[in-house]
Amino acid sequence: MNLKSYLALLYYRLRYKYQDLKLKLDIKIANWNKKGKERLTVMVIPHSEQKTINFHISYRAITIFIGTILVLLLISSINVLSHSGSIHQLTELNLSNQDFIRQSAKMKEEINGLHEHVEYYHNHVGALYGRLTGDNSKVAKGIGGAEKLSLGSDRNLAPGAEVFRLKEDVHNLKVANELTQEIISILKKRKNLIRQTPSIWPVKGYVLYPYGEYLNPVTARRDFNNGLDIGAFAGSEVVATAPGTVYEIGYTRNTGYFVKVGHKFGWKTIYSNLDRVKVKANQQISKNEVLGFVGKSENSPQYSLHYEIHVGTRAIDPFAFLNQIQD
Repeated sequence: MNLKSYLALLYYRLRYKYQDLKLKLDIKIANWNKKGKERLTVMVIPHSEQKTINFHISYRAITIFIGTILVLLLISSINVLSHSGSIHQLTELNLSNQDFIRQSAKMKEEINGLHEHVEYYHNHVGALYGRLTGDNSKVAKGIGGAEKLSLGSDRNLAPGAEVFRLKEDVHNLKVANELTQEIISILKKRKNLIRQTPSIWPVKGYVLYPYGEYLNPVTARRDFNNGLDIGAFAGSEVVATAPGTVYEIGYTRNTGYFVKVGHKFGWKTIYSNLDRVKVKANQQISKNEVLGFVGKSENSPQYSLHYEIHVGTRAIDPFAFLNQIQD
């Protein structure tokens, strides 16, 4: 059998099946129409002698009525389910809204606490910067200047004010951080100056005669003291009050042995009334290094150390440079 004959045979078979299915369908439709035209009689017989009531209803009408009822029930069920779903969604939204309100209240409390810490940090850093430099122009508070934002009380901010308060805090943190970096830079620059400045007690003792005018016990006259006389035990160690170089060592009847030390930035210190000297001229010394030992002279009948600080050729009050704490 060739292909043409096979296709022709397949066509006639499909055509036969189609006609057979169409015939069966026509028969079923005809039977359904016939059945639908049949009538069902419903009789209503009253107990009294009234006339009997007859209702003639076709099966087709009954089928349409029942189908309509089923469709209405299906639509009603869908509406009920949809309404239930909407109620469930509204309930979930209400719960979510309550949770959002609680989270918002908690966030406000955290923002208030953060604001207090930022304000404390900013104020203290600004005050320290002002004391170090004397310049308060950089200590700007709040966004756009030094005026504080008027956003209501600290615990009851106006709606949406948290955003502006956060912006203000970010600005103040940035300013405080910049000031902190400048403070660190200033302190690093001054650290070397402080290290080279005479700032400790040269000997353990007490102030016998302060800087300025005093009554000289030897001459019974009022003299001017260019330094500080510190009473101490005989032989007490005398230490350098700052690192430097010994540029002169000598002895006189009025001062006893003395040591003069030169420091950076023009500082000079003088230690007199020494009984013995432990260092040599041109020797590099460090802070707290022993220079000699306490003695006495004709001008100081008591065991004491005469201590002077000079800036260039000018003598200044040493007491202002002492840490005033003895170990």
